[in-house]
Formats: sequence, structure tokens, C-alpha cells
Amino acid sequence: MGRRPLKIALALGGGGVRGLAHIGIIKELEKDIPIDFISGTSMGALVGAHYALNKNIDLLEKKVLGILERKEVKDIEKVISGDTLVEEKKLIIQNLIILAKKIFLLNLRAIKRWMFSGKEIAWIFDELGFNVDFGRTKIPFCCLGADLRTGEEVIMNTGRIRDAVLASLSLPGVFPPVKRGRHLLVDGGIIGSVPVDAAKTMGADIIIAVGVEAQVDYNRKLGNGLDIMFQADAIRAYKLYELRLKNADLVIYPDVAHITWASFSRAKECINEGRKAAQKMKPQIVDLIKRKNKSRFWKSVFFLNRGKGD
Repeated sequence: MGRRPLKIALALGGGGVRGLAHIGIIKELEKDIPIDFISGTSMGALVGAHYALNKNIDLLEKKVLGILERKEVKDIEKVISGDTLVEEKKLIIQNLIILAKKIFLLNLRAIKRWMFSGKEIAWIFDELGFNVDFGRTKIPFCCLGADLRTGEEVIMNTGRIRDAVLASLSLPGVFPPVKRGRHLLVDGGIIGSVPVDAAKTMGADIIIAVGVEAQVDYNRKLGNGLDIMFQADAIRAYKLYELRLKNADLVIYPDVAHITWASFSRAKECINEGRKAAQKMKPQIVDLIKRKNKSRFWKSVFFLNRGKGD
């Protein structure tokens, strides 16, 4: 009896529109590399869920690009994208405007608890066909949420995919937390933006992670207390992100770190960068699979001979 093939998992991280690089990566990998499991966080959960359900990456790309052309999404981008500040930076009073916006957003979150109710994006899950159970997926899939009551990382792989993906996407302060069983869940990225450990629990032999987190700008001007607070939080998040990636066998880094997470108008750019990054890394992935297979062979020979000796 031959040995079973190595099982390969994709661990798809969050990062807003940067996470759409996952589409390009899957499009390139599926030509030659089998994808046996998918774990996702935040945008990685959305991309992963649709591909796990349909195994049709071209359909997902078409749907996503169509959704991002909708007025509802463009309105959200205008409210929360840092790119809306580009023109304002040309003004003499740029620092006052930027500071005022930050203060406004902080106050808005404090008063309303969240900027959007979640209803603004509910239609997206209908269009993507997420109102089905996890048992309907063609590829085993799970996604992550973070429990506000316990601080634990919650792996979701049962029940309605719609509820799980919504929880994994619920960025604190932007969308409300999602009640799911005994858990009160928000974006899993606050604990681990790339679900490498979750992929390991699925039984993967090889874990290919995708890192789309924005890098920390250590040269940015720290002009006020808010700047310092945001910088400290960025450093904390990035260090946690790096720690998670160490458990992956290989990491693909699309060139999207410079793109603001809510710049939905740059979706095609992110998808293309994902495709290019996967194409570049494919020889390393093939080599990794060969090395893992060789290692398994020699381990099996060792244990077989050991058994005969006994």
C-alpha cells in the first residue's frame, strides 16, 4: 500500500483589501499545487470560505470586484480609508485636519461603540453564498475569531459559514461583535492575523501561510499622543504577526504592505500582486514538498527496519 500524499494547507491572513492578494495566490497555486485545507482570518476567512465552497477562484474574483464597485462599499472606503487624507496633506493645515479626524473617529467609536452596524455588509454574504453550513465545503475550512469575554482564539468549523465569516471580519470599533454560542466574537486578527496554528489542527503536513500585514513605519513622525498610541499598537500587532508566521513551513509575502487596509479601489492591484508572489515562490513550494516526501520516506524505512530488528 502506497503512502498517502502530503496534505497541504493554506493559512490566509487578514489585512482588509490587502487580503484580496489571496485570490491571486490561489489562482496561481491551484495550477500545480494541491490545496487540501484552508484556514482564514478576517479577509482571509472570506476568500477561503468561498474557495472552499466552490473551488472556483475566477468566480470569486468576479464577484468580489463586482461587490467593490457598489456604492455601499465605496461609501465605507470614504469613511475609513487613510487614503482619503492624501489630498488633504497638501493643505497648510494638514496636521490639524489629520488630528481632528483621528479625534472624531475615536469619539465616534466611544459614543456609538462601532462605526457600522454590520447590516451594511450583510448583503455581501448573501451574494457570496455563505448562508450554508461548513459541511457543504468541497475543501475542509475553518476560520478564526477572538472571544472578547475570555481572550481565547476560537476556531470555527461548524454551523453557518455566514455567521463565522462575519465574526472573523468584525473589526473592533468598526463592526459590532458577533454572538456565536457562548462566545462574543470579533476579528480573529487581534490575536493572530495569520491562522497557522488552526491549519495545523486540521491535519496538514505542510502549511503555506500568506502574510499581508502592513509593516511598521519606524520613520513616521510622532507629533502627538495619538500618533504614539497608534504606533505602539502597530508594533504590538506586527510582532504578534511575526511570531505566528514562525510556525508555518513557508510564507508568501505579496507586495501589498504599503496599501491601506480599506483602499478597496486597489483590489485588482492586490490580486495581481498575490499572483506574482505565488508564481515567484512556486519553485520553493515544489522543493519543500519534495524534501518533505523524502523525509517521510527515510523515516518509514527507519521504522520498518527497526521493527524487523525487534
